[in-house]
Formats: sequence, structure tokens, C-alpha cells
Amino acid sequence: MNIKQLAKDPLAQLGAGLSGIVALLNPEVFFALFDALLASGPQIFSVVSVSALTLPQVLPPTSTVDWVVVGAAVLFIGYLTQQVLANLDRAT
Repeated sequence: MNIKQLAKDPLAQLGAGLSGIVALLNPEVFFALFDALLASGPQIFSVVSVSALTLPQVLPPTSTVDWVVVGAAVLFIGYLTQQVLANLDRAT
């Protein structure tokens, strides 16, 4: 999906509109969420890299080693998601 397709997507437009409304009505919440996401940058990068680079190489799992890699990736992504949510809770 390129930028032009993303700009025409109704869900992207809705998200951008809601974000704009939240930013106008309560900028402190918007800045807190931005700071939390910025603090979670390494975790978000790790989740994206594991999901996009590692998992496609072993999906669908055909051997025991592939299943171990998929299980470890799921646990790692769960742990990092928990860290991101903790950052969001501290910021808001």
C-alpha cells in the first residue's frame, strides 16, 4: 500500500480525523500518547522487525525448530506489547 492508497482509505481518514479532534480538544492527552509511543520506539521497532523479517521465513512451520522460533517470537511480541502498554499507562 502506498501513500496515495493510504490517504484514500476510509479507516485512515477516520483515524486521522479522530486524532485531530483529540489533539484540538485535549492536547495534553495527545502529547502524552506521543511521548509514550516515542519512549516505546525500540519495542515497536523490535515487534515490527520480528513480525516482518523473522516470522515469514518460518511460516508455515514445518519442523520442530520452526515451531520453537514461532513460539519464541509470539512470546517476545507479547512481552514487548506489555512494555508498550505499560509506557502508555504511565503517560496517561
